[in-house]
Amino acid sequence: MNIGSVTFRQLRAFVAIAETGGFAAAARRLHLTPSALSLLIRDLERNMKVRLFDRTTRSTALSQAGVEFFPLARKVLDDLSRALESTQDLEQKKRGAVRLACTPLYAATTLPELVRRYHAKYPAIAVYVLDSLNQQATARVASGEADLGVAPQRATPPELVQQSLMRDRICLVCRPDHPLAARPRTTWTQALKYPFVSLTPDFTLRLQADLFKHSPKLVLQAAHEVSFITTALGMVQSGFGVTAQPSRVLTLLGSFGLVARPLASPVVDRHLSLFSPRARGLSPAAQSFKDFLLEDLERRAVA
Repeated sequence: MNIGSVTFRQLRAFVAIAETGGFAAAARRLHLTPSALSLLIRDLERNMKVRLFDRTTRSTALSQAGVEFFPLARKVLDDLSRALESTQDLEQKKRGAVRLACTPLYAATTLPELVRRYHAKYPAIAVYVLDSLNQQATARVASGEADLGVAPQRATPPELVQQSLMRDRICLVCRPDHPLAARPRTTWTQALKYPFVSLTPDFTLRLQADLFKHSPKLVLQAAHEVSFITTALGMVQSGFGVTAQPSRVLTLLGSFGLVARPLASPVVDRHLSLFSPRARGLSPAAQSFKDFLLEDLERRAVA
């Protein structure tokens, strides 16, 4: 493979065809003639010594080698774009893109309004929210796939910096016809008598550790364990049991016909954190979003 002969234009042509599904659409996207685009792909395949597309007179599809190469090629283009972005002034942070890995609950409840206000201030900066489970969010920041991560507080990998954002109290979630819904508040001892719908093992273990600090008798045995909070709410709605979630979930409960009640003995809080790379500098656009996020939450805390 002659790696030194692979060019940016060839990679961009390959990704455009893969994303649009054909040479004609990709040529229009790149403002090239179909023959010029075909030449770029032919040279790329010759340099790599593999066939990247299966072509017929009617269709174009990625070959097996193309399927494996596509995410790598797109990451190269994204990395190059971020590198160029970080070395330019970007008109005083008025242009660019931010990739934010965030857990589903906060991606659905906290970020939309925040991103709306950020976009009003920086309309030319695109914010891409990468919905991620807790550990995936930090992993995406560590790998460079995301610029920043928002996830519950956890042990910080050495390659990341963690900053506290906010505190979110855990509450009980159940159907309105559930016996615990009739109580203005309930205890963990009462809640754990019912089948419990939990999230990932990471969520369950952290919650169990908080309960054990209060009493070794508070044993959380999940009857059902799912990955996403919407799945947990759907299962509670269908009568599989109760769940306990951070209070940010309150805005989602109406869609599922569920109610929330305060949980005590003990009161458990979740601390939300912002994760950023330790050694890799942020692009001006990502830095502006980070500053905006921290300033916004600090202003809300004071208010």
